[in-house]
Amino acid sequence: MVSWLVSLVKRDWKVSNKVCYDWAIPLDIIVEVAERLESAEDILNLSLTSSCIHATLLPVLYASVDLRSSRMCKHAISMLLDGRSNVSRYIRRLVVRPNHVDRRSWQQPAKHLDEEWVVQSIIKLAKAGRLKRLASFFWDGSEMPQDDSLWSTLRLCCPELRAVGSNVGPKTINPASELFRFDDLVGFTLTAKTLPDEWDTFLPPEPELPDQLWDMLIDRSPRLEQLRIDVSQRSRRVWDTRRVVQGRWPYLRDLEMGDCSMAGNGSTRSSMETPFMRFLAIHSNLERLRLPSLSSFPKAIILPPSSLPRLREFSGNVAHIRGLPNPHITSLSLVHQPLSDKMLASICPYLRHMKCLTSLSIWLHLDAQSDHYAGFRNLLDSCRGLTHLDIACSEGPWDIIEFISALRGSRTGLTSLNLTRVERATNEPDLREIAARLATHNPSLQKISLQYSFTTWVFLDSIPYQRVGTFMVKNRRKDGAAVVAEKRPRSHGRLFYRRPLSVQLPRW
Repeated sequence: MVSWLVSLVKRDWKVSNKVCYDWAIPLDIIVEVAERLESAEDILNLSLTSSCIHATLLPVLYASVDLRSSRMCKHAISMLLDGRSNVSRYIRRLVVRPNHVDRRSWQQPAKHLDEEWVVQSIIKLAKAGRLKRLASFFWDGSEMPQDDSLWSTLRLCCPELRAVGSNVGPKTINPASELFRFDDLVGFTLTAKTLPDEWDTFLPPEPELPDQLWDMLIDRSPRLEQLRIDVSQRSRRVWDTRRVVQGRWPYLRDLEMGDCSMAGNGSTRSSMETPFMRFLAIHSNLERLRLPSLSSFPKAIILPPSSLPRLREFSGNVAHIRGLPNPHITSLSLVHQPLSDKMLASICPYLRHMKCLTSLSIWLHLDAQSDHYAGFRNLLDSCRGLTHLDIACSEGPWDIIEFISALRGSRTGLTSLNLTRVERATNEPDLREIAARLATHNPSLQKISLQYSFTTWVFLDSIPYQRVGTFMVKNRRKDGAAVVAEKRPRSHGRLFYRRPLSVQLPRW
């Protein structure tokens, strides 16, 4: 698309003192197009067509910056601190992840980065007035910032900041933290960091979330739009989130509850089901909802048929989707627990009812002796409108031809596919060949991601990947065979990411 747009953009153009003449398309139209491009790479390629377009698209290029590793943090923050750089004034959303470990990467982790240096650098940028347009900030370090003045500085120096968040390491949350002193937030995120040695780390048996947090959200943020309180399945930490049902946020459209508890001391799961159902029914503007699968959280959703009319994205367990009143869901995630053959067969009728479903993420653990082809075929025939499928199979090795045959025989027009599976340790598969076979038998496929492991796993966020490959379909030969090319990550990541359509907190 970008190559077509570039050829259309100009007939004759000249650049003189950064002024462009004789454009076939006005620059404001180019900005509108760039803001709607899904791929950050496409935005970057469009900006490189000329120095004039590059200067025009700087606010789009730097609107959303996600520093996904220590290397990116070091490089980008050093660049932003350079007095010759002025791109920091365009940043609307900033995510900082020093010492972040991508568990799906087999590459060696980067060297440890001093997180205090990162904190002080952000404070310096804010005090210098170089982050005045910042609207969303999330900290994803090994622990909450040790210098709590980061939050007070951002609050005072970034007048447009209305969405904040942080992760939490093994240390206890400070109730008096400046993080809980914000007013009129539209977005808030709190996540529990899962460390490699967390099973050996002492954690309080029932850690409490501070009253100051709930006071900030319930009493001082009436226009809250996004709320995320998340704990990994692998963590022994279980936050008590019962007070969330006291919230009344008429603009709430995105609610994500990780593996938290709704049954603290003196209460049971059943006693919280009615208040939580009432809470969901009241918040009719919800568009995205993620619920945990813990036994201490309400298992069923029983709502009036008119509830949640705007819900489009949902993540939960099998019991949850049975009671969803809205058949117009476009994106569904069932990855909280592995689904057996019987469970898969039980949800297919509900999937057939979701006529608008275009994206599905699912975790299967089918019996080794079962008919895998029949299971895959039943699943695909139940949601023929899918354009994206993310499927993880944690049972023992099975022949890839079973999945290829099921996909070929279905009427599903997938454009992208993520497949995670277990492989025999003595047989390292050729991922390029598998991707080519998948694309050959499914003409609509354009992007294929393949991951495999030699052992089964208990949690999706701790899969011991042996190899990960992402392939793009380049072209198709006359005989119908697809030609694929592996898309390899750059050694030095750029700062450019797709511009969010609104103020958004990071999603995982």
